[in-house]
Amino acid sequence: MKQLTVLLMFVPFLFIQCNTGGTEEVQNTNNDRRVRTVAVETLTMKIDTMTETVKVIGTVEAYNDAVVSSEASGRVHNIAPLGKSVGRGEVVAQLDDRLLQSQYEAARVNFELAEDTYRRQQVLYADSIISELHYNNIRTQRDQAKAQYEQAKKQLQDSRIEAPFNGRIEERFVRTGELINPGMPVVRIVNTARVNITAGIPDRYAADIREGSHATMHFTGYGDLVREGTISFAGNVIDTDTRTFPIEIEIPNPDGILKPEMVADVHIVRRTIDNTLVIPRTAIVRDESGPNVFVVRNHGDRPVAELVPVRTGATSGLLTQITDGIADGDEVVVSGHRNLNQGDRLDIQQNTTNARQALTHQNQTMNR
Repeated sequence: MKQLTVLLMFVPFLFIQCNTGGTEEVQNTNNDRRVRTVAVETLTMKIDTMTETVKVIGTVEAYNDAVVSSEASGRVHNIAPLGKSVGRGEVVAQLDDRLLQSQYEAARVNFELAEDTYRRQQVLYADSIISELHYNNIRTQRDQAKAQYEQAKKQLQDSRIEAPFNGRIEERFVRTGELINPGMPVVRIVNTARVNITAGIPDRYAADIREGSHATMHFTGYGDLVREGTISFAGNVIDTDTRTFPIEIEIPNPDGILKPEMVADVHIVRRTIDNTLVIPRTAIVRDESGPNVFVVRNHGDRPVAELVPVRTGATSGLLTQITDGIADGDEVVVSGHRNLNQGDRLDIQQNTTNARQALTHQNQTMNR
């Protein structure tokens, strides 16, 4: 019986000894507390400059986009094909102009005759051979003939529907042989050599965002496509429904990659903050008391984690300004902190001194 008791006491002892390996270490303290060692990455705080941005959703619009309508009535004789590039003043549709051409020629001849008659009568009137009444009648006939000639000329010109600017035929609303009337749309011409990014800015940023503010556009749905520009127009009127004011950012698009109605994440510079501390936003641990970060503290010859409350300021993308709680030179845990507890020992895998480099390394680690 005594041998059995000794054996039962010895088995738990063997079990405890077999489970002291792995990632945890046993620290012999007065309370015999178990202390973990956690692999982390850290950032040594340095005074930095932070650019605060405002993110909004923008839409691409063509700088020149027009639906060209007819100013005359008639039958469509020919029309430019879809996709054709046209220059300013180039004919994109031609109406049947045979009747208009005849009317124009008749009006031109009548005007030339009236002009010649007027010049002859002008000499006679100067010599007092004809009366003033007769001279005025001749001049009135000349003026009427001129007006009819100009009208016929305009009608003939209107039978040729021309492009108002350089562009490309994107839509056709009529076909060859159809009868059209004044005001009917004929073609849509779009020029995307330059485009506008339009967006609405919340009115609380009205004092900070203005014409000339720098902006970066990320077209995340179309691959790694990024464009930069400055605000060319900032509206002075607030939309009462959305509480925003409109902006436009004009950017070149020589390769034609950007197309109307594309959507972009627009990051607009609100202000630049100098002499501040910046950390990745993901390094912040939030609880019921507010935001905190884990700071590296030396406990003897081993670094341990200490949870420190902080006060945050401006946010720009994945970066956050820290206004209180940590100081220049403090070492903050930026990766591995999700499984970290107060007092855990730290196995520092990598340390950087720049918040942006820390973000880049995190992204590279996630993509592996």
